[in-house]
Amino acid sequence: MEKLKGVEAARGIAAAMVVLVHASDMLSGPKYFGRLPFDGTFRFANSGVDFFFVLSGFIIYHIHRRDIGHPRRAGAYAWKRFARIFPTYWVVLAGLGAILIFSPEKDASITSPGNIVASIFLLPRLQDPILGVAWTLRHEVLFYLLFGMLLLNRTAGRLVMALWAALIGWNIAFFWVTGAPWFHGLAGYLPFRIFNIEFFFGMGVALLVSRGPAWRPRSLLVLGTLLFFTNGMIVSFGPVVPIEWPPRQLTYALAAAMILYGLVGSERAGTLKVPASLFAVGTASYSIYLTHLIAIMILQQVLLRIRPFVPLTLDVSFVAIAAIAIAGGVVFSRLVEQPLLRLLRRRPPAIPVPA
Repeated sequence: MEKLKGVEAARGIAAAMVVLVHASDMLSGPKYFGRLPFDGTFRFANSGVDFFFVLSGFIIYHIHRRDIGHPRRAGAYAWKRFARIFPTYWVVLAGLGAILIFSPEKDASITSPGNIVASIFLLPRLQDPILGVAWTLRHEVLFYLLFGMLLLNRTAGRLVMALWAALIGWNIAFFWVTGAPWFHGLAGYLPFRIFNIEFFFGMGVALLVSRGPAWRPRSLLVLGTLLFFTNGMIVSFGPVVPIEWPPRQLTYALAAAMILYGLVGSERAGTLKVPASLFAVGTASYSIYLTHLIAIMILQQVLLRIRPFVPLTLDVSFVAIAAIAIAGGVVFSRLVEQPLLRLLRRRPPAIPVPA
């Protein structure tokens, strides 16, 4: 399978955006600076999550489209998806657990036995996992399971995916018209949440690029980037709207799809060069995503202790903390994530599936 460096770099940028929004929010607390760095410019950076969902849909279809309708390949698919998500996540979760032993969480429900089990196995639950950012991984696991139906049976899988898309679409349309989603409780929180439609945008891009050379990829890359960040600036400086608001998510999804289509088409046409440093950040994107909250929490405590002696401004503190968190994720990827992946890919277990 070809290595798409442009897509990998985009994944790194998306991870960096998530770091920026969390560093921005966490430094705005009253104990620190009491306001957002750079006048709130990075409020929009939680859109890195929207990009991740579109990217995930693209990658899974791009890698596994030839496995569709081949049930004997489902075991290897399941192992690859497990190896990609869980082992690295468990290492980070264990590290957070060790921190919580010495610095207990004030909200006891966060570390209740039920939430510990649900967090470890990314089980559906209304409460966020102990590692907050892992809420997105629950969506990933759901997507992997439903996509796996396509491998077991092409027709049944298509029906399942079509029904899923239809119900998500209904939920979005109802929300757009009435201001509230149709589905509530766990159904609205996980399977039919608006973010899940972004997987389908990514799969659509993968389907298009599999059918031949891309049409005007550089133009679409530029237009998609402009649309994505224009929408972002409206989010940062325009009227306050809910984080989960259909026009917002759908615009990000469309823009991300255009960016991915442009990146893949440009790279295949030989007109895209990706800096090695950006590719390295992309390779470490999962580690950056998992570890950055822990890194920022530690750096916050360091900041509190050195501020009386070093007159750090908000913007300088923000840039330094975000940069260190990203660099820490790269180091963690090289020391932990990548060796784990190499080990697990070397000896995949035999997983029996229906013929």
